[in-house]
Amino acid sequence: MTLSRAAAVLLVVGIFACGSEEITFPKEVELSQIAVDSTANTIELGNRVTFTATAKDKKGKVVDVPVTWRTSNEKVAVFERDGVLYAKDTGQVFVAAASLGVGSPTVSIQIVWLGPAHVVSGAWSKPVAVNPGAIISDSLRVVVTNSRGQPVTNARVSFTVTQGGGTVSPILATTNNAGVAAAQWTLGPASGTNKVTASVVHDDGTPNPLVPNNAIDFAITSYAALTIQGGDNQTAQILDDVPVTPSVRLVDSLGNPRPGVPVIFTAFQNGRVTTPVVSTNASGIATPGAWTLGDIPNGQALEARVEDARVNFHATATGTPIRYRPASVSAGGVSTCALESNGAVKCWGHSPESGSGGSANTSTPTATSPPMVATSLGASSTHYCALKSGGEAWCWGVLALVDTSGAVTNTNAPMRLQSDLAWSRIAPGFAHTCALTPGQDAYCWGDNTSGQLGDLTLDNRRVPGPVAGGFRFSTISSGSNHSCALALDGTALCWGGNQTGQIGDGGTTNRTSPTTVGGGLAFQAIGSGDGFSCGLTTQGRVYCWGAFGGSQNLTPTTYASAPTFISLSVGSRHACALAGDGTAYCWGDNAYGQLGDSTISSRSAPTKVAGGMVYSQISAGLSHTCAITTDGAVACWGRNAAGELGENTSAGRTTPGLMVLGVIP
Repeated sequence: MTLSRAAAVLLVVGIFACGSEEITFPKEVELSQIAVDSTANTIELGNRVTFTATAKDKKGKVVDVPVTWRTSNEKVAVFERDGVLYAKDTGQVFVAAASLGVGSPTVSIQIVWLGPAHVVSGAWSKPVAVNPGAIISDSLRVVVTNSRGQPVTNARVSFTVTQGGGTVSPILATTNNAGVAAAQWTLGPASGTNKVTASVVHDDGTPNPLVPNNAIDFAITSYAALTIQGGDNQTAQILDDVPVTPSVRLVDSLGNPRPGVPVIFTAFQNGRVTTPVVSTNASGIATPGAWTLGDIPNGQALEARVEDARVNFHATATGTPIRYRPASVSAGGVSTCALESNGAVKCWGHSPESGSGGSANTSTPTATSPPMVATSLGASSTHYCALKSGGEAWCWGVLALVDTSGAVTNTNAPMRLQSDLAWSRIAPGFAHTCALTPGQDAYCWGDNTSGQLGDLTLDNRRVPGPVAGGFRFSTISSGSNHSCALALDGTALCWGGNQTGQIGDGGTTNRTSPTTVGGGLAFQAIGSGDGFSCGLTTQGRVYCWGAFGGSQNLTPTTYASAPTFISLSVGSRHACALAGDGTAYCWGDNAYGQLGDSTISSRSAPTKVAGGMVYSQISAGLSHTCAITTDGAVACWGRNAAGELGENTSAGRTTPGLMVLGVIP
């Protein structure tokens, strides 16, 4: 190409400012066209974008030739080497490529500033009392906004410890939809000033120069605010009190006592204290009363906390706990019963549901009176029923309804149901009971005001009567005012009250005979609660219907995020299931911690039970849950109003605790 042709090219693109690149043109190539490849028409201020171009010769073949890049306004954007465009200011520019006398069509580029323009500290409660090495409970937060004051999502914020040692996590955070980035701060080990600086950075970690005042400082002065005064490093037997009562002292930064400040004491390893929250006295001293060690041998801990000042007491627990290891466990209303390996029935909790024959509650497994040896056991919120080897049914508790004359409705001791029929399965409900014969025929008796006996009437029965329809069932369950069962092919049928859709047929009309549950699903297990039902399909999926978990569904609805389950237990207001690896999940009402997830927040979908135990069986009751671990021990959690958790206390639990019958020194 001659010099005059190159000059002509410059005239063609003369609207553009000249770049600084020098290129050499191969003489043997003759171009017909060149086009800018990039389709980007918006670039964020301060960013760099690499442009490429495609050149073709007169035969339409793509050729590799050097390219010169031009912009229409280098005050807005300028090309650096190798087609890299740097956005210097907001506005519009036109870019083009040229080579061997051929220029590309111009491409319009808009430089915008939507990214970080401002950073400020977010809402953050600076602690008053904070010990060295403390983990600050209220996370550090900054808010990143753009030039219009709108929150910036996905901006990168660096958190750096600049004084006092310690750590932050994460050191590089990303803003959420509200423009907030947060980090957890652990102070350094020594008393004094601690400081963290937060700044908005580019992807390469360098500070973003477009953000003025791009350094937010957080500072805390730590000191020995809370100290142990006595009761540390003691030894006692598990489930016993340590000899010396723990005590702490709280002072301000000048060393003066702080009276009247609540101190929270938290015992671990299933231990407890007399008063978990107690205020400091005039000398700044607080004591929780007796510290009773938990049932875990060896090391145990008690934490005292005021704001972000925490200290830990340590103790050594001696002895070996004797765990309760029955064959199965059934959670009821305010009681629990179990079948031991020899078939003996033992219960604990509220009388008359405990079946002890007396009026006293008990917190340890106690044989029924008369003693029962059974093959199976069923529980409800009001009563229990057990089956003996010959198929006899024995029931006890409130509304047990075993006296067929109707004279006795409650009993604190097991009574035999007078019937010539033998039973293979039995399912107590609230005020009715259903059972299956060895021939898989269904019978029900008791209250029938909603049709829960399934006999086409609303007449109460004291004597077992056949369920209508001539169905044969593999299993049966009774709820508050409805019943459900599984046909031999896994089809679910329900009858009785349907005010909230617990029948699952798509309506809310009560049914006095077995009605097919919608959805065409095949189930392996089914359970009935208060106004809802749940089933476990042969594929291991849980479906529920009725009013449950904060929603109401008139037909079976599953939980997309739930794992595959192998067993299901439905309580009065919550349900639990076991995954294949023995992990327990519960959902529904959680007013007393019966879901076991360490909270009292109700859950609308299966939520993993805390504690990390694995189970072989689980039973959901009224407001508590019990399960058997894979090594045979019983663990319970939830409400403990009458000792139903098997602990010698009325305190409930929001996480599983293993039952202990005694201690081997």
